[in-house]
Amino acid sequence: MRSGSAQGAPQQPIGGSVNDQAQLVAWRRRALEQQLPAAAFPAGTNAPSLVYLLATMFVVVAAVLGFAVNAQHGALPAVVDSQRDIVAKLASSIRLDATARRDELTRMVQNRGESTDAELLNSLISAGRNISGALIMDAGTRQVITAKGTELPLELLPAELPIGSTLAVTNADGPLMVYGIALDETRVVLATQPLTMRNLRLNPDAGHGIHALTPDGTISLMQGANAVEAAHLPAIFEGLVEAGSRQSRQVVVKEWSDRRLLISSAPVGSSGLVIVSLLTTEVSTGTSVRKGLLLGLSLLAVGLLSFWIMRRSLFLPVRVLLSQAKADACGAITARRPKLRIREAHRIARALALTSGEQFPTDRRWRPTVLQGLSVALVIALLWPAAVVALGLRAPDPTVPVQLMRDEENRAEEASSALGNLLDGGLVTVSRTSYGFNVQDLEQAGRRLDRELDTDDRLRALYLVDRDGTVLASAGRRPLRTVEPLPGEIGIHLDRTVQRLPVVYAYNQMADGYSIVGEFDPDRLLGLVRRVSGRTYVVDAELRTVLDSEGFQAFQPLQGDLVREAAVEALPGGTVGRSRTAEGEPALVAAAGLSAPGTVAHLEWAVVIEQDTSGLRLPELVEQRWTLLMAGAAVGVVLLTHVWQLYIFVRPLRRLANVADRMSEGNVELPVPPQRHDDIGAIAMCLEICRQVRHTGSARFGGALRLRGAGADRTTVLPRVRSAAGTGRGTKG
Repeated sequence: MRSGSAQGAPQQPIGGSVNDQAQLVAWRRRALEQQLPAAAFPAGTNAPSLVYLLATMFVVVAAVLGFAVNAQHGALPAVVDSQRDIVAKLASSIRLDATARRDELTRMVQNRGESTDAELLNSLISAGRNISGALIMDAGTRQVITAKGTELPLELLPAELPIGSTLAVTNADGPLMVYGIALDETRVVLATQPLTMRNLRLNPDAGHGIHALTPDGTISLMQGANAVEAAHLPAIFEGLVEAGSRQSRQVVVKEWSDRRLLISSAPVGSSGLVIVSLLTTEVSTGTSVRKGLLLGLSLLAVGLLSFWIMRRSLFLPVRVLLSQAKADACGAITARRPKLRIREAHRIARALALTSGEQFPTDRRWRPTVLQGLSVALVIALLWPAAVVALGLRAPDPTVPVQLMRDEENRAEEASSALGNLLDGGLVTVSRTSYGFNVQDLEQAGRRLDRELDTDDRLRALYLVDRDGTVLASAGRRPLRTVEPLPGEIGIHLDRTVQRLPVVYAYNQMADGYSIVGEFDPDRLLGLVRRVSGRTYVVDAELRTVLDSEGFQAFQPLQGDLVREAAVEALPGGTVGRSRTAEGEPALVAAAGLSAPGTVAHLEWAVVIEQDTSGLRLPELVEQRWTLLMAGAAVGVVLLTHVWQLYIFVRPLRRLANVADRMSEGNVELPVPPQRHDDIGAIAMCLEICRQVRHTGSARFGGALRLRGAGADRTTVLPRVRSAAGTGRGTKG
């Protein structure tokens, strides 16, 4: 079939005679290159393995950086996060209480009616709102007109009086919250309230203390102990009042080699008050950079080996085969054909040689297929994540620090206190509504219920019922409570006959037998428990879920031995914490009984908080998370690469090898379908050129008449149109 045969006599290119065979082949090569597809990235066979290597290197770099970033010498990040959350929640609770107190005092001042100044001050102090003192002052001259209760140090007030806002000051007895309410155009009411907070469960071994800082720089120890001498506190707390946002920082004490001071602070709104947590904590070295480097280097070594096998299995055989196919398609003489060690490439190379009229040496030795070679690369690449996961799961479990368990107990108590106050506040609204309620005019009663309901977002419905529990007038949404007589004169009750969701209501019976009932909004109750980090349950005495922060069906049995054990111990009214399961695995569970205020104690509920310890920022867990992340990323990259190679290159190459086998058997009648615009498609086009040369003649060297189309298209070689006798040019038909 070469130029020396009769059938393969070379065509002379237009423009002159070319006697040099090398120039003829070069001309054919240029014509061929212009017609073959140029497989640019990412269409070429080298793209998958190259992408795999680059992605693996990225995973290695990211993992090493992850280990390095978390290799910080200092307090445990989990303890820092927990303290920041505790202080922020405590400051938020004080701010909300101060806002509610100021709004209530404002409402009392605005509704004073004909009361004298002295009567107004008496009502502000004697209303049971923990107001210790109140005075009326001339806003212009700052002269006190009348005062009652604890004296307010006027020298502590700023130049601009806190009218309509709250200010924190410190007197001899401790921090005070000062509420300013405008009485008229010239006078202002100033009410003082001692700063109080619920009893916290602090860690005495860490010298944990809660401090209050006021704008004048005064430091007050509210609870706990001083971790250092009081004389050092101003230097330690420097800049916290002016910060204006919550923050955490560590202080290195030269005398302590294994401990540090941890300071967490949060401001209370714009009052100038700052709540600070101060404790000592053990020093942690963080994650191991050496371990990160070992993991990264081992992954890189495995990735390079897998990359080399991928190149030897797909890219290199296809590249060598394409070079040989181009030479055969141009009619070049090959002195020695390269040996191909991949089965599909060997079969196509044999077809190229036989179609070109050359003898192909018989070689019956076993050759792996492309898929087998890529599968070996896949298995080698998957060995690393499998080994890493196995080693990671066998690592010893970390120990949950005592400080985290104490903080979790504080969260449980805070959630219990917040839930109790919410329910008690709803009962207060119901009781206030029942005072002076006129049941004779139901239309007026409905308007009164609407007004009261608008002032309380805790309730979904507020309504009037008779002795049998029948609704006579209502406001808000449709009542869900079962129609039945109320269980008593006043209180909070859970309707156990409704199984779909918890129907909790407050009621107050009036003297004439009628009662006011307020149903609590379940979404409002859920929103309260969802503010706590971790999964929060509210369970009853039968360990059934009344509320669940992750969604629930009411009154289902509480699951989990550890949370059930904690709930049982907390139901009588105590607080418990657990940091390890019965099997010795790390855990973080805390529970607190709902015992305050006294109006909710009869419900016999408990709040249980369960933390996912795998999310804690402990060095052992951080290393485990990064290791599993590396393993998952490595698995994803290698699987994606394997699927890419299989469907984009291996299957077309296998189909082309089947066509090549048919041609090797002497069947050159059917065309070779060039269905892909990449390296495999270019090989198919060259094979089709060789088939056409074998079938038609050497005129087809350097480019087939049809290089594109569908596999079902037929190729028909038309006869040459010859010139008529006596004319030098044929006519177009």
